[in-house]
Amino acid sequence: MARSRRGKPPEWRLIYDQLLTQADFNAIITYADLDGCLGRPFAKNRGPLYRACQELGALRFRWLESVPGVGYRVIEAKEHVRASGDRKLRARRQLDKMMIIARATDLEKLTEEERNLWDRQNRINAALIGIVSAHEQRINRIEEILRADGKM
Repeated sequence: MARSRRGKPPEWRLIYDQLLTQADFNAIITYADLDGCLGRPFAKNRGPLYRACQELGALRFRWLESVPGVGYRVIEAKEHVRASGDRKLRARRQLDKMMIIARATDLEKLTEEERNLWDRQNRINAALIGIVSAHEQRINRIEEILRADGKM
């Protein structure tokens, strides 16, 4: 078992071992469960849960989603496609926001070195948007073909 610097298991391991190893679909992991498991207020640092969720996905093919005001739920396998699609949509929005922020930069207020850095980053950002857009178009075409063939 991995050990933290204090000789105790890392918090993600505590969460996984105590709350997730037996958790089945639709199980609810409450904030109180997490507080008790960690021996501290979970809300102060949610990071260990995210790492435990990765372990849950890798080892048990399960995933967690937030239940506002309650905690987290182990989602059913049939919900994974929707959950991953939700993440894709959020990621796309973040890419769009990246470009909006870059366009909102007052270049006259930057030093020459800062403008050069902005320019290099903006080129990378534009290339990234282009790659993602081309990939999305290709996936959409493939999905249209699969739908037309009744395979989706």
